[in-house]
Amino acid sequence: MKTIALRFVKWGTGLLALGLLTGYGPLGHYLHGGVKIACPWAPVHGHVALLGWMGMTLFGLVYRALPDWGVPPPSALKLAKGHFWLAVVGVLGVWANGIFGYRLIGRISPDFYYKPDTPRLNLWLSIDGWFLTLFGIGCLLFMLVVFGTRYELKDGESG
Repeated sequence: MKTIALRFVKWGTGLLALGLLTGYGPLGHYLHGGVKIACPWAPVHGHVALLGWMGMTLFGLVYRALPDWGVPPPSALKLAKGHFWLAVVGVLGVWANGIFGYRLIGRISPDFYYKPDTPRLNLWLSIDGWFLTLFGIGCLLFMLVVFGTRYELKDGESG
């Protein structure tokens, strides 16, 4: 469990850097007069920073602490590995769709976000929804591990 916990924390740290770098998109947007118009990069920055850094790091710390709190279920490591990959794909997918998907759909329908071109805007948001759903399924696996961990008294402990 220590290895997967550290993997979560390391990825969380990397996604912190990615989230911070992604923050320059909204900053540039607002510095160049885009205050009256919402910036499509702002949610990308927020999702990568919160789900990526905060989520991944917190998951890793909980996975590291679980064996000290009790006995995780026998399937815990497999569930944690599945959770890890779902979370990574979910966060990177939101990031990629927010940056590259936005630009790709923008080539088909310029200013689809601002006018809006509802079908293309819905497509872009739906792709985000699929990646967020993957992250959410990973969270369900996390919950199975946490709720499946049973507490056992150690020698000399009282309940």
